[in-house]
Amino acid sequence: MTKIKLISNRHALDECICAAKKSKWIGVDTEFLREKTYYPLLCLIQMRTESEGFCIDVLAIEDLIPLQEVFADKNIIKIIHSCRQDLEALDQRLDDPICNLYDTQIAAAFCGYGEQVSYAALVESICQVRLEKSHTRTDWSARPLSPAQLQYAIDDVNYLDRLQEFLGRQLSESGCQAWHHDECGRVLKLKNYLINPEDAWKRLKGGAKIPIRYQQSAKALSIWRERKAQQRNRPREWILSTRALTDICIRQPASLAILSGIESVNAGVVRNSGAAILGVLKSNAPKSNTCTNDGVNPIWKKNAPLDKQQRERVKAIMNKLKSIAGQVNISESILANRNDIEALIAGKTNIPLLEGWRYEFIGKQILAEFT
Repeated sequence: MTKIKLISNRHALDECICAAKKSKWIGVDTEFLREKTYYPLLCLIQMRTESEGFCIDVLAIEDLIPLQEVFADKNIIKIIHSCRQDLEALDQRLDDPICNLYDTQIAAAFCGYGEQVSYAALVESICQVRLEKSHTRTDWSARPLSPAQLQYAIDDVNYLDRLQEFLGRQLSESGCQAWHHDECGRVLKLKNYLINPEDAWKRLKGGAKIPIRYQQSAKALSIWRERKAQQRNRPREWILSTRALTDICIRQPASLAILSGIESVNAGVVRNSGAAILGVLKSNAPKSNTCTNDGVNPIWKKNAPLDKQQRERVKAIMNKLKSIAGQVNISESILANRNDIEALIAGKTNIPLLEGWRYEFIGKQILAEFT
């Protein structure tokens, strides 16, 4: 086992970043924890350049400005596999941390490997190397890190350049380079990990099952929960479980005693947040004491089930996508999934299939033939 360079102070970081700036590409991966927090705790950044690899102990280095500079350099390609969670973790310490992204998972989807192929599976398939998996559940915040842990971490970037080179040739041969570039750019623009508490209700599962007259309470409680989770830096389910949130809105408790009697609401929630929850309910209570929904517009609308003819159209479109994807050897799921197609048949147009390269490649044709 070779000794891994561990960067744990600003001086060493400056030296490594100076060398990295001379590289045409850098491979990047992160290790982070988030089981007990709302925001991911960035613990380690692994980097591979053309000449060396190193692990940056970001828990030991407060100022990461040099790293920001190399990540923001448009002339250096940043190779990452399945970048979204890494970007979310990096976002906690850096401003707009990545540009000129090359995501090997996205590239693999355009090369027929499937949309969610793992880094380890690609390395084994393309590089004929089987990676060690014994440290997948490591506490990356614990120090010191063992040589085995560091080797595991650095292996996650050691093969990125070889994956990029191999997949890049296939993309060039198939003519999908521009699509891959556009998709990487789209991922960078999404920043779907930045949640505005005011929009938290849109992510509430099962909102449409809550009676319409109580949905305003559920919306307000979802916003309250998200704010509290961010303030306390704790998972939202720790603040108030979705099941408890739904039960509270349906029961509309008017006292702590009634709130504590709801089976899904634990004693800690009542003790720490009971008064605040009752305040949210009181401020968003139904205006009428009746059980009718007169004059109340639903916040979550139940999607009407597709009829037989619509289901047949969905099936026909999915078969069309599968056929087209097979002809160009790309993953059909990167074009659209079943939920997208059902939404399209239901009359919705804000789906990826009708945007950018997807629209030009197949979306326009789907609209003409099936809608």
